[in-house]
Amino acid sequence: MGEFIAEMQERLLPEYEQMKNFQIFTPEQIRECVRKRERLLLNVTKSQISIADYLDFIVYETQMHATITEKEKVSGMKLRGLKTSIATRIIRMYREMLVKFAHEKRLWNNFIKFSKKSAPQEVAGIYEKMLSYHGGDPETWTSAALWLYEYSRLNVTRAESLLLRGLQRHPSSELINKVFFDILLKEAQQADSKRTLADNTISEQDIRLERVMAVYKNSLNHITHWDYFLKLLEVCEDYPEMTVDLQGAIIDDMQTKFSRKPALWDALAKRELRGFHLADLNDYMKSKNNDDANGEPSEKKSRVQTDNNDDENIDEQTGRRRVWKTRTKKSCIEMCVQIYKSAVQYTATPEMWNLYLETMLSLSRNHKTERNLIQQCLANALQDGHNSKLMDAKHYATLSMILGNSDSGGDACVRILTEALEFDQSLRMHELLMAALIRIDDEPNVHKLFGQVRRTLGAAALPIWQSCISYYRARGDAQSRRRLNDIYTLACKETWPEFVALRCSYLRYLWHEHSPTKARDEYAKLALQPPMSVQLHREMIELLESTELRDLPTIKSWRMCYEFMATYFGKTEPVVWVDYLTFERDYGETKNISLLCQRARSTLEANLVPEFEEKRALAYIGAVI
Repeated sequence: MGEFIAEMQERLLPEYEQMKNFQIFTPEQIRECVRKRERLLLNVTKSQISIADYLDFIVYETQMHATITEKEKVSGMKLRGLKTSIATRIIRMYREMLVKFAHEKRLWNNFIKFSKKSAPQEVAGIYEKMLSYHGGDPETWTSAALWLYEYSRLNVTRAESLLLRGLQRHPSSELINKVFFDILLKEAQQADSKRTLADNTISEQDIRLERVMAVYKNSLNHITHWDYFLKLLEVCEDYPEMTVDLQGAIIDDMQTKFSRKPALWDALAKRELRGFHLADLNDYMKSKNNDDANGEPSEKKSRVQTDNNDDENIDEQTGRRRVWKTRTKKSCIEMCVQIYKSAVQYTATPEMWNLYLETMLSLSRNHKTERNLIQQCLANALQDGHNSKLMDAKHYATLSMILGNSDSGGDACVRILTEALEFDQSLRMHELLMAALIRIDDEPNVHKLFGQVRRTLGAAALPIWQSCISYYRARGDAQSRRRLNDIYTLACKETWPEFVALRCSYLRYLWHEHSPTKARDEYAKLALQPPMSVQLHREMIELLESTELRDLPTIKSWRMCYEFMATYFGKTEPVVWVDYLTFERDYGETKNISLLCQRARSTLEANLVPEFEEKRALAYIGAVI
């Protein structure tokens, strides 16, 4: 073993000589390099070798390669031979490692990543070996094919052959089918579309497009996922005129397979906005079918027509008359809306309405032209959605906002939301109706709706309680004050934990709008009523702190708050005792502190006593707990 190490080190002598001659490392750095490599070589030649041993060597050599590259840039010297020697050694290490650990896919990927920079001509061979071990992963097949194709366009045949092998093993792989489709489509785009063969009926591009169509038709037998077809259709849009037949076939198959899927109609409608009009495609397909029925090849006819009609409708790339007509933005929007209208009739689902309305909202937000048309389309869609009884509450919120911004829309908004509430009893719909009633100051109906919500929605209705409280406080008249007191009284009787927030609100209301005495009296009652909450007591403490009075009644009320907290939460909340001690120290009786500490230790659960002692010590020195 030692002889092997010595031989390897001897082979490295030319590298060390170059390092010395070019003065890129100091003698001490070179000696350190010799020692480091000797240790690494020893690790990779031992009997029980691991991946880490190889990776340590590779990482060191990679760092060395990067260092020499950097010094090459700084000094301006060419150190290609030294870099090549290191790269060759790294590649050899990878090869040795992969013989022993071929099951580790990440090692193959790292090897390929390195080789793409240092020895790209070797990458194809590495992929081939990798496929023999990891051919069960479709991504490996596509990565190999894409590398071949992108490294040299002369490799397109090899790339196609590789993908065909991948499809034989993974016929239902969307990834392999999609990559194969993309490559063939790019090749078709670069083929000659005007040079014809034989009887002037077909071009080289037509032949290649037939291959694309064959790949697509083959995938139909194995793939059923909606997203796959949509991705193919989107790729075709990059070559709009060349792929008309493909687009027609894909859309036809999608309509057959997914006719009830709202996403299909949504995609078709949005294509209208991008200029890919279904009417144009249907006209083309009808024309083509008529030509086929008459026995006249449409390819030949299209070329004859272009010879006699040299106008702006001729596509320069294909030499044929353009299928996709140029239309105004207004026309595109109208055609988009027409498809959505057909969709919500054919597929009457909440999802379909949601897609329709979201598109209309997106248009209204993102387009500065044709504003009147877009706003009218949005208004019509919202009205139709309401009539369908399938519109979501979030779109009723939009409708409410639109109507609320108009001078005469308040009553209409209330009417529509009242109708919607008959088939959608959600909290959000009740909130929208309550907001609409408040906006027009319809107090009788506000009170009526509040009563309904209180009985039917339970604790979930808290936001509506809060809205009503804010409404009546803002009105301020005698009737509103009576309503407000009634609502607060009802809220204080509820036992849901969420309603503690309303109890706290009530204390603040009494303190500021009536008197501190009335607030303290009410607190004394609420503190004994379930549900118990620390929040209520802390709210009262904050109110007491806000006054500058430090007389005996105030201190007594203040201490009562801490006593309530200690009684109800003293077992599980160490901070309650710490706050109580701080109060006695700053405002109360210092003689009570010792007794309180004993109460805290005896009341708290045993595992919480250390936490109490720590917090008490921090509070004593004035630290923030």
